Amino acid sequence: MTTPVLTVPAPALQFAGQPVAGPVETTAVLEKPVTVTFPPVAGASGPVAPPALAGFGFAVVRRRTAGAAPEVWDDKAKQWLPDAPATVAAPIGLSYRDGDPAPWQGTLVAGGTTDAAGAPAFAKAVGGYPQYTVRGAFTPLGGQAVAGPSSAPFTMVGAADKNLMVIGAGEDESPTDATQTRLLLKNTALQEIGALVIDRDSPGAVVTIRNAAGASVVLRSDGGIEVHPAAGKELLVAGDLEAEHVVYRPAGGGPKRVLT
Repeated sequence: MTTPVLTVPAPALQFAGQPVAGPVETTAVLEKPVTVTFPPVAGASGPVAPPALAGFGFAVVRRRTAGAAPEVWDDKAKQWLPDAPATVAAPIGLSYRDGDPAPWQGTLVAGGTTDAAGAPAFAKAVGGYPQYTVRGAFTPLGGQAVAGPSSAPFTMVGAADKNLMVIGAGEDESPTDATQTRLLLKNTALQEIGALVIDRDSPGAVVTIRNAAGASVVLRSDGGIEVHPAAGKELLVAGDLEAEHVVYRPAGGGPKRVLT
């Protein structure tokens, strides 16, 4: 008996908010779905439809850190398994639309998906990891599962991380239990270029204003004020400066002195 043969193409990924004809994205928003589609899957005599298959879906593979062994998501057992040839992992399901140029269609919903222990199954990237890829997983009737080529790697960020302006509670905090509030501005590369941050320091708070160059002003909870120019930069006072008590350190070094 001849074992059925399938040719599984690479998937196309469409991230929420990405223009269909825009440049290829490599970052998905954790809270938004990723659309996964495949062109026709071919058998020995042409494209195959669901009746010719024992199973069809897509697998998600992750690398948690650089150099880490890949893991594949088992959507039935709700756990990550070593991505090895002998591993049997249930794929995420696909639907079939006959006549569509990309008839195999599915959705990856990362946000809110948990593993068997109740922990989040997908995570925002830190330092470029974890990275994820997607590939097809199709099983012909009477045959073995066939894995297709993988998509390009992508990472995930929170919805707020994609905004150029962020106003709200601190990272992973809600307004009802916030210990920090932030006003951030980012450049188009999503790098912070300026911030106003208020941190709770009972019974008061610490207020910090900073920019990407390294300059900052800190209003301490004890009432003190710190002014920090960036390394090698000066503190310029354009108008009159009045002070009751001045302590300074000589430019040549040595102990601090009181200006009299």
